[in-house]
This record gives sequence, structure tokens and C-alpha cells, in this order.
Amino acid sequence: MQTLGKARRVRIYVNEDDKVGAKPLHLAILELLRKENAQGATVVRAVEGFGAGGRIHVSHLVDVAAHLPVIVEWIDTTEQVERLAPRIRELVRHGLITVDDTDVLLYEPHPVRDLAPTATVADAMSREVVTVTPSTPVRQVVELTVGKCYRAVPVVEGGRPIGIITSSDLVQRGGLGVRVDLLRSLETPEIHELLERLSAQGKTAADVMTPDPVTVVSSTPLPGAAATMARRRLKRLPAVNAAGVLVGIVSRLDLLRAAAGGFGRTDPLPREMGLSGDQPLSRVMRRDVATVHPGTPLPEVFQAVVSTRLNRALVVDQDRRVVGLVTDAELLERVTPALREGAIRSLMHRLPFAHPRSDAAGAHASARTAAELMTRSVATATEDTLLSAAIATMLRGSHKVLAVTDAAGKLVGMVDRTDLLHGLLPHD
Repeated sequence: MQTLGKARRVRIYVNEDDKVGAKPLHLAILELLRKENAQGATVVRAVEGFGAGGRIHVSHLVDVAAHLPVIVEWIDTTEQVERLAPRIRELVRHGLITVDDTDVLLYEPHPVRDLAPTATVADAMSREVVTVTPSTPVRQVVELTVGKCYRAVPVVEGGRPIGIITSSDLVQRGGLGVRVDLLRSLETPEIHELLERLSAQGKTAADVMTPDPVTVVSSTPLPGAAATMARRRLKRLPAVNAAGVLVGIVSRLDLLRAAAGGFGRTDPLPREMGLSGDQPLSRVMRRDVATVHPGTPLPEVFQAVVSTRLNRALVVDQDRRVVGLVTDAELLERVTPALREGAIRSLMHRLPFAHPRSDAAGAHASARTAAELMTRSVATATEDTLLSAAIATMLRGSHKVLAVTDAAGKLVGMVDRTDLLHGLLPHD
């Protein structure tokens, strides 16, 4: 049995007569998940059952208002569950919430929900935004982002965004020394040392933020946000209302979900929304792909990974068939603290992986070749695959890149989220 990947399953046990204000609790939960772009949720009404109170509830035709158990089941990525679980917990005053890991064997939904031709940023953005003030210590900013699905934190004053802090800001002006997304690959003492160093510097959000961030009004049509994001090479945009107050944040992933939903319709929604029509990946893919072979030694794998802005290299066999993927995070995880400083320097400054002796890297690593480093879970698509199908594939597995092959299965290119977003925009 082959699985598509891992996910988290959340089960929320409440009663059908539980309320949030005048609204049924299970409906309030569904609306929250829908608003925050969760993958989907299902409500199941039980036939009978009892909870901690010990009272048995049974469904009979004579019941006018049965107080039966209701189960809301929600399956999503780990990042989404971690982000939204606290909000769910606030809604559920009495009940039971469980979370467990699950394997996804099949996931073939309509890519995302339908959107009207007049869809705006407000229809796609995330409304739950973590923010800081100008006086927030940089250490606290880093702690807010470690292990989270977001990589940027708006800096607000009076509710209005006056700056934004990205991973690059933390490295270049904050003295972090390593990108936020790589911190999870470090051991706890190493992370603690980095945080203590930040505390000693005494810098605040105002010292490291990018001031006057590019924002988008929440009523802006989605193509306008996509164009701004693509042309300015931004991964996300803070969304504000007419008064300039922060109301959400929209990412490339949000826009891709919205576009995929449009392509899934039978009417010409993409063109009505100002998006380009469907086209094959051959027109949007990049051909300068960093590759290594299964037997490529560790130092050369480092060199391949740092040679591209995508911070990853595909592993191909002698016939250029894709057999795996190596990322910078996996490289950092596979070297011991003895070589960690050199590995971080190599990844952050795109330098060769320097080591004192030719065999040092192998002696201090749990993997010595690309074959021992790589993950075999690589999303692929052929060069004649349509953009809509490629977006759906990327969304299903939360992939950041797709390897593009020819009809014979040989690697010819690669696309990432930025490439797909560019492909959605009309070109003269």
C-alpha cells in the first residue's frame, strides 16, 4: 500500500445543542475552519452516546430536541492544525478534542472551493495573523516563528502595519545566523544558544523590520494581488481594510488554492478573474535544475543544494529519472555538531562545504551520499501537464516544488510556487 503522506486528524466531540452565542457550536467550528482555509471538515451526528456526565442520549422519533453527540472531524497538515487548534479550543468549553497522526492513502478532491469571478483577497486570505509591536524583542519574534507555518511577522502600531519581519530580516539585521525554517534541524542546546545571543544584542522589532511593507487592500480582486506578489517577488502580502488596519495576510499558497478552484469549474472563471488560461508546464518551468546522482558524496551534494535559490537538489539516476530529493534542512540534520557551524556557513552564504580533511564530512555525518540523504517522496508531472493539474498536485501534498519530466520519464525541468503563480498571470 502506497500512501500520499502524513497528516493530522482532529476529532471534536460536542453536543448538538451546544452554542456559541445563538449559533450551534459545530457550525461555528466549521465556519472558522472554512474561513482559515482548512483542507476540509465533516460533521457526524451520533445515534446515541454518553459523555463525562454519564447521561445516555438516544435518538428517537418522539424526541423534539435531541441532545445528541456531534463529532467534527478535521484532517489537515501539521502546520495548519498547530495554527488553528488554539482557536478551536477557545470555542469548545465542554467536550473532547483529540489529535492523532494519520496516513493519507487517497486525496482527490475538487482542488479548492469555487470562487466567484469577483473574488477578492478577503475570500482567500488567512485572518488569524500573529503580529508584534515595534518594541517586541527580536528573540520573541524568533520564538513566535519557530516550527510554525508562517515565515513573516507584521509589525503593527495602532492596528496598522508599519513593517514586516521576514527570515531574511532576522538573518541580515537581527544577527540570527540561520534561516528560521532551518532552526527545526538544530538540536535544542544550539537553538537556545542562538536565542541567548539574540537576547544579549537587545534588538527590537523596529531595529530589524523592513519598514513600509507592501500591502494589499482586502477588497482587491485576486489577480491584482497575484500580480503584485509575482512582480515584486513576494511570498505573502499583509491585507488591510479601507482604513489601513491589518485584517489578514494572503500568501502564494492562498492564491494558488483560489486559482485551482477556478480552474475546476466548467465556466471560464480564470479568464473572468483576469487570470491566464490553462497552459502546459513546459511554458512556465525552469530548466536550470540542480541535480546529483545517488552516489554523489556529501560535500558535492552541499554544493548542488546551495547553487540554487530553491535550496534543494533532485537526485537522478544515469537515465535522468528522478529518484529522490535533497533539501538544505536534511543536510543540516545529517551532520553532527562538530560540523554544524561549517554546514550553516555553507548553506547561508552559498559557499562550498569546507572541512579540514577529505573524510571529515563522512566521519561526522549519518549519511555520506545523496542516496542516504534523499527523500523518495518527490512530486512529479510531465511537461505537457496543465497548470491547473500541477497546482492541484502541489496542493495535495503540500509540496514546494514539482519535478517536470518528458514523456519517457526523464527530468527536463522544475517548477515551484512562484513559477506557477507567474504562469497564472496574463502575458502580453
